Amino acid sequence: MKKILICYGTRPEYIKIEPIILHELSQWHNIRTLFTGQHKDIGKGLTKPDYTFEMHDCAPNRLNSVVSSITGSYSLDQVLEDGFTHVLVQGDTASAFACALAAFNKGLKVIHLEAGLRTYDKSHPYPEEVYRQCISRIADTHLCATKSNKANLLREATQGEIHIVGNTVLDHLKDIPITYNNDVLITLHRRENHKSIAFWYQQIEDIALDNQDLNFVFVSHPNPDSQCALHKEFSNVRIIPPVHHKEFVKKIGACRFLITDSGGLQEEASFLKKRAIVCRETTERPEALESFNHLCKKVGDLPEIFNKVRDNYIPSATCPFGDGKAAEKILQVL
Repeated sequence: MKKILICYGTRPEYIKIEPIILHELSQWHNIRTLFTGQHKDIGKGLTKPDYTFEMHDCAPNRLNSVVSSITGSYSLDQVLEDGFTHVLVQGDTASAFACALAAFNKGLKVIHLEAGLRTYDKSHPYPEEVYRQCISRIADTHLCATKSNKANLLREATQGEIHIVGNTVLDHLKDIPITYNNDVLITLHRRENHKSIAFWYQQIEDIALDNQDLNFVFVSHPNPDSQCALHKEFSNVRIIPPVHHKEFVKKIGACRFLITDSGGLQEEASFLKKRAIVCRETTERPEALESFNHLCKKVGDLPEIFNKVRDNYIPSATCPFGDGKAAEKILQVL
């Protein structure tokens, strides 16, 4: 029988892994969980992991320290030797890459959840694009959200089983009511936007001043680099602290549309029938472009795209990332 270790280290990973954990608990018990400690502040309110690591003297933004802390851990070697046959990692974080590499080095099978996302640009997003391509070379089972993800893997002659299961983040959203108030929900945090973050903030403030019939709600991110320019007061922009995912998706369900550089929000917004202006040079989720999402490659392009979306904010397309039953499909595959 398979004995699977599910590894995670960040908030987004846990959010997308949680449906599998919760669905599994009522059915079978050959799954264990490991928290790497990459995001130290995510423990509250989560299902308690079976194994927890502490990253000593490791700043969250020091990627080499994160990877070396995991791959060089004697404790991880001991865990992997505890009868496990498979290791499941999610997405494209430093924790996912390091745990996949450690499992490969121990001769274990690797399962990659959210496989096949690609921009084919090493810098966008950085470092995620390189991490997920490396994991694809290591993994034996690839769990894709879309046909496009599977096509990417086939084009690369990827070895192993490839399954389309949808995205697990949508499993959280099936009971979220969908309405449209006057809120424009904003999040910006990606590493590649840090150098220009103040310019994005200024452009958003200018747009807010010209659209005072709308409520601009900026949800700050725990990453200190993205908070550095939020120390000033913004006209007609309400800044709120980071909120729990369950509360945040309710805000998505109620808002008019979003301005974001998040990857996961592109999926959640489309499932909740919301358009998103994506402040990035490229996206690994092209399935939702135009029908839901609008790519904003430069700060100066934001006003034009905003005006395009402002009064045409209700999409008619079907979400391309799944039906909210991904965990059920994954457990059938496993």
